[in-house]
Amino acid sequence: MHKEYTIEVPLYSRPVKDLAKINSSEDISIIVYGGIPNSPLNGGRMNFALDGLFLWNSFFHLRSSQLERVTAKFYETVSEINRHGMSFCVTCTNIFVSEKELNEANLYPIQWLVESSQKHGIKNGVILNNALLEEHLRRKYGDKLIYISSCTKYALPHKMLAPSDTISMYKEDCDKYDFVVLTPQDSRREQAIKKMASEHKNRIIAIANSYCSNGCNTYYHYAYTSRQNKISLLRVLPDRDVIVALIKFLPCLLKCSVFWHVFFPVEVEKIATRQLNAGIVNFKLGRGFGVEKLEKLVILILKFKRLSMETAVF
Repeated sequence: MHKEYTIEVPLYSRPVKDLAKINSSEDISIIVYGGIPNSPLNGGRMNFALDGLFLWNSFFHLRSSQLERVTAKFYETVSEINRHGMSFCVTCTNIFVSEKELNEANLYPIQWLVESSQKHGIKNGVILNNALLEEHLRRKYGDKLIYISSCTKYALPHKMLAPSDTISMYKEDCDKYDFVVLTPQDSRREQAIKKMASEHKNRIIAIANSYCSNGCNTYYHYAYTSRQNKISLLRVLPDRDVIVALIKFLPCLLKCSVFWHVFFPVEVEKIATRQLNAGIVNFKLGRGFGVEKLEKLVILILKFKRLSMETAVF
């Protein structure tokens, strides 16, 4: 059954049974997303973050036994998600995927997702940035996957993209992907979300807990993360390597508004209200500040729909 609204939520952000309860409503579908443990295909979030899992002595590296447990939990949880009729999308958003990384070990989780889709009668997907990986997956799996264009795709190293630039890119990609995720900045820009919702309502996803500052070129964050994720967590990095990597990244990090949200909460209700008024029907809660507002986002969406129906009657 097609539902009017969707919400993408991070893996492990809520117990699956709680997500399934929301998904059972007539109005909202839940899609869960997350990275493959220790995969060089991951992009937007550092592999050592493990999508919300915490293990002692796991900062920057894991023991083999720890990785085995994390991986087993990943497959077990995604299986449960699929059994409850919810799709799962892997965040294969590494900018720098190379031909040598398109090997059986790295791609097995995607094959597993396709098989799980067929087993449970739903469709899983991939969130993409790299053209080489995308071409490989489309050639191998065709329409067996949901294809989502990552917000990380709409950033360049040599300049800050204006909304006119990104809107043009979104429009082009709406013809190629099942969904296109707006950048964190565009997810707050009223004119941008109105423009995209009016023309591609069912394909556009807006980030409801957006907090990246307008002056932050997120390309450098994504590029740094993509490079670091190519280093296996099973490899113990010398302290000097870790410190040097962090020092190189620090100037970009200091320009980001993320520090402010340690003290000031992300205004999810305010952002989502603007998005709803603009016509957005697909929402995403990014991994980070504001993800705890899922229930409030659900209430806001249902209230907006009820008021819209009452207004239409009169």
